Amino acid sequence: MASQIKCPNCGVYNTNQDYCTNCGTLLSYQKRRELAFAQDEKDRKERARIQKEESPSFYEKNKDHRFLVVRVFAKVIHSIWMAFMAIGMFIAWLITAIAA
Repeated sequence: MASQIKCPNCGVYNTNQDYCTNCGTLLSYQKRRELAFAQDEKDRKERARIQKEESPSFYEKNKDHRFLVVRVFAKVIHSIWMAFMAIGMFIAWLITAIAA
């Protein structure tokens, strides 16, 4: 079945075409949605990248601080956090190993 779509830009009817034969405007609603989804995904990734750049973590902010006390404090807190995460991962691994 042939589908005729009227171009919203120039008004020419096109049969089974994704783009207008007269002006080149995109006619396919499916392709419009795909392009819009791809653009939204790209914008979302860009916003996430910008937010990550704008809001560094406590450790990232203070690891190169000009005062030695602040640098040492940041590294101690970071080390404690890493040890806590390692213990948690070990416990999770142990539970799954025992359950298997």
